[in-house]
Amino acid sequence: MPKTTRGYPGGRWFSRPGLVAGATVLMLLPGIVTHAQAKEGSTDPLPGTSPASVSPPQPTPAAQAMARLKGHRHSKVCGGAPPGYASCHAEIDDEVEGPLAAGQLVPAGYGPADLQSAYRLPSLTAGIGRTVAVVDPYDAPTVEADLAVYRTRYGQTPCSSASGCFRKVDQDGGSSLPPANAAWAQETSLDVQMVSAACPNCSILLVEARSNSLTDLGSAVNTAVNLGANAVSMSFGGPEVGGITRFDGAYFNHPGIPLVASSGDNGYTNATAPPTVNYPASSPNVVAVGGTSLTLDTSKVRGWTERAWGATGSGAAGPGSGCSAYEPKPAWQHDTGCPNRAVADLASVADPSTGVAVYDSTPSNGMSGWMVFGGTSAAAPVIAATYALAGPAPAGVSPAQLAYSSPWALNDVANGANGTCSLPYLCAAGYGYDGPTGLGTAQALTAFTPSSPPSFTDIPGSYPFYVEVTWMAYNGITTGYPDGTFRPVQPVTREAMAAFLYRLKGSPTYIPPATSPFRDVGPLSPFYKEIAWLASTGITTGYPDGTYRPSEPVNRDAMAAFLYRLSGRPAYTPPGASPFTDLTPTSPFYLEITWLASTGITTGYADGTYRPLNPVNRDAMAAFMYRYNAKIGR
Repeated sequence: MPKTTRGYPGGRWFSRPGLVAGATVLMLLPGIVTHAQAKEGSTDPLPGTSPASVSPPQPTPAAQAMARLKGHRHSKVCGGAPPGYASCHAEIDDEVEGPLAAGQLVPAGYGPADLQSAYRLPSLTAGIGRTVAVVDPYDAPTVEADLAVYRTRYGQTPCSSASGCFRKVDQDGGSSLPPANAAWAQETSLDVQMVSAACPNCSILLVEARSNSLTDLGSAVNTAVNLGANAVSMSFGGPEVGGITRFDGAYFNHPGIPLVASSGDNGYTNATAPPTVNYPASSPNVVAVGGTSLTLDTSKVRGWTERAWGATGSGAAGPGSGCSAYEPKPAWQHDTGCPNRAVADLASVADPSTGVAVYDSTPSNGMSGWMVFGGTSAAAPVIAATYALAGPAPAGVSPAQLAYSSPWALNDVANGANGTCSLPYLCAAGYGYDGPTGLGTAQALTAFTPSSPPSFTDIPGSYPFYVEVTWMAYNGITTGYPDGTFRPVQPVTREAMAAFLYRLKGSPTYIPPATSPFRDVGPLSPFYKEIAWLASTGITTGYPDGTYRPSEPVNRDAMAAFLYRLSGRPAYTPPGASPFTDLTPTSPFYLEITWLASTGITTGYADGTYRPLNPVNRDAMAAFMYRYNAKIGR
């Protein structure tokens, strides 16, 4: 495979959706076939039983009301910082603050149940005995009382200094707290309450540095680890400067302890020339966290959709990202466009327009009480708490390395951008690794622990579509064959395609009819339920002669039609000039194929063709479905 600017372990990558092993090019599933020569496809009979149907999470009142935050003004909580100092990375909604209105159930902004649902966190059962440290400068005088208000509002048990659940110390671990700072107090409440939201069973250690200098903040990080923190949240940073690497060994070298830093809120350019990234997020010893916009969508199996927070306009807010000017590339990072450390590694919700609820009673800029915050300062403590939920990393393994070893267990984010750059993956979300969202967002804890992925004897880790096939197995869409193989270059049959699509949609509850909709498929046929479901949704109508032809392979043109229909037949005007040399506007499924190309799920072959009548192989099908999920959602 040709090298690309983005990558996964072992050099495998798939940012070129049109390039597929063998004669296949990545394309997706068609539905209703009206042309006899356009064959829908499936792989051979998929062994194993279908996973149980998945019900999307029910919206909380906060999630249902998030639309009212759209269009609000936002501002940075902290001002800029000179070299050697750090700013906080919190953004506040300037139009939401104060006490709850009479009868209002919950504050504006997402609460613990929303975050736990969106990222499938086992927060109610995990985290006992684990400690997350929050490091911020200056004193937040009301932070413990504010945490009590937050936890009471959301039905969490108390977490106080009296119970030993909460502890606040100075940067040396003592009780000589620094002077208060109202802006940083808001940041601190955000950090502490996001840890509480994601890991309510965790203990919280707040270490307050004397100032926002990197020296003081770094000393506070050392103290947090010395006092037993299992993960450290650092929602601060500043642009890199020469000599910044000297801090790596002095303050940010704690093997096995996730040191989690926000990537910044100024988008790709970070408001500097030339563009640079934020430190300590750029340290190879740190997990750098970017940001997303998070939206409830109960039509999806996950129940939520995400895109990179930001925009392409100059000066637009968004997660910091880019290529370090000074820090070397870690051994576990494999993107090829940036010779040094690339930022970020992971992401979580950060867009203040889809922000989180926070309570802080220390007024800053005239605002106090219940507020809505965003910024990568909201994302970093969520990821730090997720690491704490997952348990300790094994000896000799970097916490960030765990995610790079298990990208198939994350929510890949393939929409949105945080700026404009010469290497698009550093500022635009896409398949696999990208700057704004890294490898993606949490999907339970698998990517945060040493994991044994679902495996097939004929899909080694070096296989070009290893991640996509493993993702498919991890999500219960395929179990492979009884002999332990996946048979990647075998064409997908129409009956197996029906099973794949049914499982891709979460195995919805469905009772198949006693009388088959197709004369060559009966109630005792393999995948009868899945085929009948496909027909009931209108994704397929079979052939004009009333057959479904379950054992025939799925061709690339039919695959496009299947996926277009699966996505709900989105409004789309096909181009007057074909993007492929072997297609014209009069070709069967021209609209569906060009729609698929417009999403980036396929780019066709390197010679400019699409090859619509070629069968789709099983490995290509895995890649198409993976990209469909990342771009459109299941």
